Amino acid sequence: MKKQYEDTDFDSSLKKLNSDLMWKTKQKQELKNRILTDIENLESQERNKHPILLTRIKKGSVIRKLAYTSIALVILFSLFIGSASSPAMAKVASHIPIIGTFFNDASDEGLKIAGKKGLTQIVDQSSRDNGITLTMNEIFYDGTRLTFGYTQESLFAIGELERPTIEVNGKEINFSSSTSGDFVTPQKYKGMMDINPTEELPEEFDIKIRIDAVGLIPGKWEFEFPVKQSNDVTVIRPQEVKMIEQAQVQIASLKLGPAGTDLAVKVTADEENNKLDPYKLNFYIIDEIGNVLDTVSGSGYGDKENGKEKATLDFLYTPLKEGTKKVRIIPYSIHMSEGREEVSIQLDDQSLPFMLDQGDFGKVLIKDITYLEDKMIVHFDVQSDAIVDNKLLRNPIWLEDANGKNLMVEDNPFAERIKGNSFKQEFATGEKEGLQLKTDKLSKPTMYEEFEIEIP
Repeated sequence: MKKQYEDTDFDSSLKKLNSDLMWKTKQKQELKNRILTDIENLESQERNKHPILLTRIKKGSVIRKLAYTSIALVILFSLFIGSASSPAMAKVASHIPIIGTFFNDASDEGLKIAGKKGLTQIVDQSSRDNGITLTMNEIFYDGTRLTFGYTQESLFAIGELERPTIEVNGKEINFSSSTSGDFVTPQKYKGMMDINPTEELPEEFDIKIRIDAVGLIPGKWEFEFPVKQSNDVTVIRPQEVKMIEQAQVQIASLKLGPAGTDLAVKVTADEENNKLDPYKLNFYIIDEIGNVLDTVSGSGYGDKENGKEKATLDFLYTPLKEGTKKVRIIPYSIHMSEGREEVSIQLDDQSLPFMLDQGDFGKVLIKDITYLEDKMIVHFDVQSDAIVDNKLLRNPIWLEDANGKNLMVEDNPFAERIKGNSFKQEFATGEKEGLQLKTDKLSKPTMYEEFEIEIP
């Protein structure tokens, strides 16, 4: 029986931050509920008007499709109008992506590098159904990652794509995926989808992509084109196996490319082994001068065979710096506490410096706070013997106003490493009163024996 998971590198603190980042989710769900309610009302009215005729019309009829499309567009129009003053809508620009430059302004460091180096493949295929045009603009594939860059155009773009069906050389593949994007205009959405197959793909292949729904709008959008791997990739396949909590852990491969660093790990453990859950195992990658690579995504799957749990884990990180000669790969796991213990400091009349206690993980020393007209900048040090990532995804701090609203900057919600364990973070407020700086008390990661890999 196969077991699959995605995005292992999240704990309760990061989930809290992620829930704030996804502030639109509630709006989207309310929108969906309103669409479905209005569709049912419309169909009910039609049944009452024409009871005999409509008993012969199937649920997937033209009436239902038109209802989906027209009502969704009307409600989306009102949602856009009502959101015109929101931070997300303030980003709407009139520029249109130029062919061959789709990834150049991506927030993902690896894709931005690939775009500027001209390593992407131009597809420029469009498919239209139910008033929505999807265009597959560019793709990037180098063995470490497969990413599609697409645009969606309609009277009012929806943005949200259903999970696609993907065939490689005529065979459907299993994969995990993640998406991101922005509205260029209310009629145009520019998105990216990262595909992480459960099995290694060949260097060249034909791909077929089918999308069955955009948001709640059903339809059929298909694309078919050849894919060729970028040659600028180094693949290392170490043979070393380490025992971690009575489980065998092997680095199956380390792939180094301009757009990312891919780590594949195989874990074999007895089914009765309750000391280590393979799917909760994570890894830091650190170069020889101490730079920590950021985790972009993580996924995995496994089978139980002859009393053994055999798991395959895959992690995507930011690219290694050019000239790196050696990396340390450090396995770790995190004990998840049953409940959150929040720490809060009221900033009114608070003198500097002061401490935020993060429990077993360590402390945060707040050194300086700068109040500007439209934002607040906090400079601080993390005092911990644990490894911390560049954005403090595992041990974040955040700012709330007197009403409990998270004052993160939507375009830049994370901390930024300055040097060593010194960080700064911006918050979206011009206020000086009623503010609270918060964090969580966290457990310290359990670290295991590291792998050391030479880079050719």
